Amino acid sequence: MSEKKEKKLLGIIIVLMTITLIIMCAVLVTGVRRVGQGTFPSSLTSFLSARRERGPLPLSDAGLIRSWMTFDYINKLFNLSPTYLKTTFSISDSRYPNLSLSEYDESFSTTSPVSFLSDVKTAILQSTTTQQ
Repeated sequence: MSEKKEKKLLGIIIVLMTITLIIMCAVLVTGVRRVGQGTFPSSLTSFLSARRERGPLPLSDAGLIRSWMTFDYINKLFNLSPTYLKTTFSISDSRYPNLSLSEYDESFSTTSPVSFLSDVKTAILQSTTTQQ
């Protein structure tokens, strides 16, 4: 390739990169403004505000439980007694209730992760704890 063509190609690449950079900056500024105005959609924000408005979940929503949740979080989410799941599953780990379902399942459970998660959901459905 001749030196003239290489310079022309380099110039085109620089122009394209500059345009891309300007577009990226515009998108970033727009996103920051949307977050600042509170119009940025966020499932976490929606979830947290729903929690403040509704209070504890009904036991029938046990299907929402995920393996990343801690026993403490589940107890609060469904307004369960702090010892209900500990007693139900005979948990002796000193990290309870600050132990996620997946951590407990990996260390102590003899069932499969899917089965243990299902067992926790069933235990919550069978709970007689009343909601506030």
